[in-house]
Amino acid sequence: MLAFTIWVMISTTTFTWLFGDDASVLVESLWTIPSGLVQFGIVAAVYRYDGVTLNEIGLSRRLLRPAAIAVVGVIVVINAVVVGMGLLAGNEISFGVYAFYQSDPFNFSATVIAAGAFTTYAFTGPVEELAFRGYLQNKLISLFEFSSLRVRTAISIVVTGVIFSALHIPVELLVNGTPVSQLAGTLVLLALSGTIFGTIYALTQNLYLVVFLHGVGNFWPLMVDPGQGIWPNYIALLLVYLALIVVYRWVAVRASVPTPSLAAAN
Repeated sequence: MLAFTIWVMISTTTFTWLFGDDASVLVESLWTIPSGLVQFGIVAAVYRYDGVTLNEIGLSRRLLRPAAIAVVGVIVVINAVVVGMGLLAGNEISFGVYAFYQSDPFNFSATVIAAGAFTTYAFTGPVEELAFRGYLQNKLISLFEFSSLRVRTAISIVVTGVIFSALHIPVELLVNGTPVSQLAGTLVLLALSGTIFGTIYALTQNLYLVVFLHGVGNFWPLMVDPGQGIWPNYIALLLVYLALIVVYRWVAVRASVPTPSLAAAN
């Protein structure tokens, strides 16, 4: 994780040096590709050194289909929720591919949307989940030699979420230009997001699922623009995630989907 952290800082500093503080969203997205490739390399080296296999962390082929189905369901539900919230607010609803990003305050072009979606789904979500949930969270559970598995898992989820948040400090300050006065609030939201992803992973043992959800959360595939101030709504999102966990575990038991946490709970 130290090498991963060092590279994030180097990548962030290099980005600021090359493109300045006002780089376009397109440039920022495209920079994710070379930076993400290096991050993938670091994570792969760590996995190889520790002898960790993809099947062990919830990336077996059998788990891909249920994860894909679950995330498609989440996307459909979120779009429906956003429509409902927009209507309740009395806003005018407009539809279109990634309509949410084609209006204020974003006004992204089709090129920017395509680049942002690609780099987020292909690089940001996968590499961060491989590093934090797939490796660090599991590593901490194995290192903490006290109490029950449930307690060790809960502590590991929170610690991983905090570290996940802290690693974003250079990006927030140097790339996103987040004012220091607003940094604490941003870090709290990131820590909560990391904790939620860690909980979903612990209760499903399906890393594909959190990889997909991470990408979706970073770049919402909304086909509706409900007006400003409607989305993201974190309470509604939390309820959707809770429903996802309940439904996934219920289906997993009946479909015999490999879910080690279920076995541990029993």
